[in-house]
Amino acid sequence: MTVRGLFRKTHRWLGLLMALQIIAWMASGLWFSIFPIEEIRGEHLTRPAERLEVTGLDGLASPAVLEAALDQHFDGSPWTLSSARWVRQGGQLYWRVSGESAGDAFTRLVGAGDAQVQPMLTAAAAEQQALYWLLDPVKPEAVEWVSQGAEDSEIRGRDLPLWRVRFRLPESLNLYLEPWTGEIVARRTERWRVFDFFWMLHIMDFDGREDFNHPLLQIAAALGLIISLSGVGLWALTTRILRRRTPQQAAR
Repeated sequence: MTVRGLFRKTHRWLGLLMALQIIAWMASGLWFSIFPIEEIRGEHLTRPAERLEVTGLDGLASPAVLEAALDQHFDGSPWTLSSARWVRQGGQLYWRVSGESAGDAFTRLVGAGDAQVQPMLTAAAAEQQALYWLLDPVKPEAVEWVSQGAEDSEIRGRDLPLWRVRFRLPESLNLYLEPWTGEIVARRTERWRVFDFFWMLHIMDFDGREDFNHPLLQIAAALGLIISLSGVGLWALTTRILRRRTPQQAAR
């Protein structure tokens, strides 16, 4: 078999074998390039976190008062704090604290002035908080408590439970809220769901949709590289520009 024949067969049969995956790579790459990631994530539909401006510290709960409030909240159960910072929400200033109690991670809002731990959101409060976050509030279709999630769900890898507030408009938006702080944990829109499907095809992880270091993708990428190189080699062997001229051709 000639070198040209080897390049031609390699390019043809590997191209046939990999055609669907190459189309998936090109189609998904095109989709990724069309929309800014901020729009895919739905960030343009919600207001940003309030800017924190603290002009005076008088009257704010001290760390000692904060510690006493958490002792009361956990009813004597041991707890450890990993972070504490001020945040502003709904015009009010809070301590946002995170840590661990009884082996479980926690996040709480504590009033910066009265040192009261804010209660967990009810369904009605979650709905109001979701409407607060939306730039153009509309009535939600449903408010749901999510305590379990599948590997291919919209919130895979997120700590549960969460509140999910579903909207038909805008863009079939789902807002996932942290139940103790009301913060947005995730935004999911139709564009994100298409993105997620294409991402699955792009990295060839059809279960968790997160692993791009697995053998299947590595083999497919190697085959795609061979297809490209064989195509370049075939072009080099067949194009008139690069073919060596015979003595007869040179004498003409």
